[in-house]
Amino acid sequence: MEPPVLKRLFTVDEFHQMAEARVFAEDDRLEILDGEIVQMTPIGPPHAACVMRLNAWFSQFARSVAIVSVQGPLVLDEGTEFRPPDIPA
Repeated sequence: MEPPVLKRLFTVDEFHQMAEARVFAEDDRLEILDGEIVQMTPIGPPHAACVMRLNAWFSQFARSVAIVSVQGPLVLDEGTEFRPPDIPA
């Protein structure tokens, strides 16, 4: 019987510290989701079209109460940060 695999979850701050220490390759496309560092999937035409439609919709309805950002990182909690592909970790 094999021992269970234990995971080490990270915080967004630790993820940033690792990036600053150059733990990751410069061209790695990574983000942190629920404490796990994962590779980002490539953006294809359907994804890009969906992003453009959602940006237009949110911008129209939120213009007086919020700023809509498509290219900025989004931190949801201390273990999750979504990153656009052109923002290095």
